[in-house]
Amino acid sequence: MPSMAKSPTRTRTRGKKARSHRRRPADPRAAGAARRIARRVLRDAVADTNAPGLEAAPVIDLVPVRGIANTTSAFRDKVRQIAARLETNPNFLMAVMSFESGATFSPSVKNQAGSGAVGLIQFMPATAHGLATTTTELAAMTAEAQLDFVERHFRPFAGRLQTLEDTYMAVLLPKAVGKGRDFVLFERPSIAFTQNKGLDIDGDGRITVADASSRVRAVLSDAGAGSGQKLGRGASGPEVEMLQDQLIDLGHLRPAEKAGGPGTFGPRTERALLEFQATNGLEVSGVLEANSRDAIQQLMRGLTIGSSGAVVRSIQQRLVRLGNLTNAQAAAAAGRFDVATDAAVRQLQTQHGLDASGVVSAATYRALLAAVPADTTVLSGAAIDTVLPESGRGFTTFNREPGGADQVGLASTILAIQTIGAAWAVGHDFPIFVGDISRRGGGSFPPHSAHKDGRDVDLRPFRHHGEPGPTNIHEPSYDHALTRELVVLIRQKFAGVAILFNDPLLVADNLTRRFAGHDNHLHVRFA
Repeated sequence: MPSMAKSPTRTRTRGKKARSHRRRPADPRAAGAARRIARRVLRDAVADTNAPGLEAAPVIDLVPVRGIANTTSAFRDKVRQIAARLETNPNFLMAVMSFESGATFSPSVKNQAGSGAVGLIQFMPATAHGLATTTTELAAMTAEAQLDFVERHFRPFAGRLQTLEDTYMAVLLPKAVGKGRDFVLFERPSIAFTQNKGLDIDGDGRITVADASSRVRAVLSDAGAGSGQKLGRGASGPEVEMLQDQLIDLGHLRPAEKAGGPGTFGPRTERALLEFQATNGLEVSGVLEANSRDAIQQLMRGLTIGSSGAVVRSIQQRLVRLGNLTNAQAAAAAGRFDVATDAAVRQLQTQHGLDASGVVSAATYRALLAAVPADTTVLSGAAIDTVLPESGRGFTTFNREPGGADQVGLASTILAIQTIGAAWAVGHDFPIFVGDISRRGGGSFPPHSAHKDGRDVDLRPFRHHGEPGPTNIHEPSYDHALTRELVVLIRQKFAGVAILFNDPLLVADNLTRRFAGHDNHLHVRFA
């Protein structure tokens, strides 16, 4: 249970909101309309948006937040029903209750700071009075019964709880609902700021909605399943817009790119997420899955001594490139944020005029991205020095020279291969096979006439059933259908790509171009 100070604003506002609602007459038709609207609002979160009967029974899976084992199936079903009436995501409610109750989901748990708050959302005495009850009565209820009062508290905000942040603000400081992640709740100097200074993640003397909600957001992140919503190409809604804002904060998306489709997961958001994933050694899928979500949340909360993972390792690599950390120190840390990493971060922050806190939050992360020379890991760089991993999701290599000396390309080319592999893996249990790309730095690459600038990639055509090994268009082992599927996938993912391959059917369909010597491999050149 958090020991966060309960502000006077919170107590008065919540009580007033609740009393205002009690004067409204109940209207069964309005409740029915709300349920119908909720179905439309939540349908994008359903796993299969083409499933028959979608409008009648939308479902968002509950993710395993801390303490969910302390709840009954009746409790969880009731949370889903309440969420539908409030037109929100049930996981937002579960995360708030998990955080507020210290993962106990107990109706009688008391606030550790002695504020007098109790229960699932830490009802203050004045709030309980506004709901026509007392904290003593609330503590004596079952968890399922107390949910009725949880719903009463949230009801004035029905239809407005479209993000986890707004859902939590309805509990902490209702005036901040709908104000956005950057809205300032408390500012130094003030008593409210002093009471909640532990929430000032970046030490800037201001506590924003995002700062205050970060620990609640971590409840979902730690569950390893986000908010139960799959965020990928075609998704839309406030959670997508929050992702866009985070990618902007981290320097992977420009505000102008978001402006073209706020809250819509289109190609620009996908590119930014792909870039973030590739930059930080994550699975390059373009889908916000658990590891990527957790990495972003780590940066939003701030990385510091004790943090670990792919993002920490990526930061250490950049610090090595900048001379703030040695190779030996990075190797010894191996993705752990240790004392040496802390000293290197503080040095970098001082060099860039940032507060030398040792915490890597969004501002320090952006400084690292900007400071790393363009010929290293920045995806837009023109340097031919990014080595394709020997294998990855949906791809493997063949005839590879030691260290991948013949598989070096532009960072954008390597990302493209990883993207194609990840997409291929969705429907196949065998990989694509990648051959020559370029030499480090580019230039002549005998016996190739091309492969000089890091944009050319050789791929093997498929044998039947995806069996490994060479083949060509004249061999009985050659599988035209699988090879065609790969060519179509590449063209769908990357406009302007040129593919040389002599399969006459593919040439006739303008999917590939005929070129001497290309019976046994596809030559793909990325724009």
